[in-house]
Amino acid sequence: MFGEQFQWLGAFVRYAEDGQTSGLLSLTDESSNGDDPSAQVFVDAGMNASTVKTNLTETSPATTTSLAYSPHLGIGARRAVSEHGDLGARLELDDIDGHLLIAVRAVDYRYRFSSPFALSGFLGAARYDLATPAYGLYFGVGGQWRDIFKDWDLGMDLRFAWNVARDHLLPSDPQSARPDSFYDIASATLNVTHRF
Repeated sequence: MFGEQFQWLGAFVRYAEDGQTSGLLSLTDESSNGDDPSAQVFVDAGMNASTVKTNLTETSPATTTSLAYSPHLGIGARRAVSEHGDLGARLELDDIDGHLLIAVRAVDYRYRFSSPFALSGFLGAARYDLATPAYGLYFGVGGQWRDIFKDWDLGMDLRFAWNVARDHLLPSDPQSARPDSFYDIASATLNVTHRF
């Protein structure tokens, strides 16, 4: 677009029991290994605390906002892939410094301990809704206390949107040799999750 350079990276993960190669993947497992690989859909809601580091040009100093709080919302799905491991994906929405951040956890892995505690790590991409959209890498880690009530979990995540880049396309954008501005977003969420 606009004669700019374009790069694309993609990945695909498929989990099939016992090397199953059929075109459709069943959401239930009839094996007797004790896992529960049925798909779970869930929503999470809570509060987000964030800061934004902005680097508009290569000559201007970077600035960082003070800590700000806003609501957090997410929706996702996961499936057990081992006795203790879950793999899924999630879409998250946050208001960051007055702008919408849409983030996708393309790979969202959770390890369930024998206790109610679980740890997770994720990797994906983020879109920051500025005057024109900015895009960057999205990753983080989290912890979860499962089943505080039936089908309800309590969690905390540390999340980072890194080198979120916005091209200088508008007349009001800063003029410099570098054609884009960069934003680094660090945030923490405290949320409750309801599983369906």
